[in-house]
Amino acid sequence: MAEMPASVFSYLNRLATEQRSPAFLLADDQGRLSGWGGSLAEYGISDLQAGLPVGEQVYFLEGLLPLEGNSMLMPCLQTDSGRVADLHLFPTEEGDCALLLDATLEELQQRLMQQKGNEASLNYQRLAKEIQKKEILLHCIVHDLAGPLMGIRGGYELLASEPISEQGRKFLEIGLRQAAKQEALIREILSAFSAEVESLNDFSVNADNAPDAGRAVREVSEALSAAFAHSQVKLQLNLDLRTDWKVVGEKSRLERVVSNLLENALRYSPANSTVTIGCHDEDDKVLVTIDDEGAGIPPEIAPTLFQKFAQGKKGKGKIGLGLYFCRITVEHWKGEIGHAPRETGGTRFWFRLPRPRNVENNINLE
Repeated sequence: MAEMPASVFSYLNRLATEQRSPAFLLADDQGRLSGWGGSLAEYGISDLQAGLPVGEQVYFLEGLLPLEGNSMLMPCLQTDSGRVADLHLFPTEEGDCALLLDATLEELQQRLMQQKGNEASLNYQRLAKEIQKKEILLHCIVHDLAGPLMGIRGGYELLASEPISEQGRKFLEIGLRQAAKQEALIREILSAFSAEVESLNDFSVNADNAPDAGRAVREVSEALSAAFAHSQVKLQLNLDLRTDWKVVGEKSRLERVVSNLLENALRYSPANSTVTIGCHDEDDKVLVTIDDEGAGIPPEIAPTLFQKFAQGKKGKGKIGLGLYFCRITVEHWKGEIGHAPRETGGTRFWFRLPRPRNVENNINLE
């Protein structure tokens, strides 16, 4: 590499002199002042005496000299005059040098960045409070709806024990079904919102207590087998029973994540198709996949599928919180969740969780 031309050195020297107000002090091997120069007055340094310890004359150099061969940088140091300077300490042939360069511009930039950071933090806190207020309001509304609905259903059930006409009983059964359906929607809303708090509770990162993803897949598949048979959809397991499938998490919520994803696959699977669920070993992680042979996810809803109240075209009667619950739960366990189209048609939903031995016990829950 060619050496720096003299003209470049000259420009840099002029730039430093004009914009950085350089000043220096020299100290001998005993830390006594041996020389000085530059714009010392701009940093409030005056009345210097050669031969006396530098630290006794310039307070911010106390204990720093002599250097004993080591260089040092102290950025944005407040000087006696109030001006901020970068302090460079380094050995030279003439002695240890303390070089001061004006850092007013750097400090101003830092203050602006800090101010922007503070403003962003305040805006986030305001937004979080507004969201919290709306969710509390929604929670209260749902609770207020649940009370009268229980009364209505209770009235229907009492009426069912009375002698009524066949036509009346038919309408009564419709009313009971609709009441049960609305109760299920209310429970789903409450469950999803409570999950945001519940997911912050204890979960196991210890291998002895960690839940088994393979077992969760087997048990949930068995519980949903009748629903799959009724819909004429084949449920197929891809699972090596000899492998340890333990993951970070909590058993009941892990089963609910698997159940939500399997029910979602069933809902969008045509008759005589197959849904395949399996666990895959990824060394320090476990990948759980659910493959269906449905029509796929419309592009317009794909980006928001794991958000609150998101639902597909067949989501009528569902409040759209099942996948949202899956996301906040898996992400809190330091995992990942997503979906992708399959080359042969349909969609793959997946989530990945760390194995317990690779997660520290002091996981940050902030």
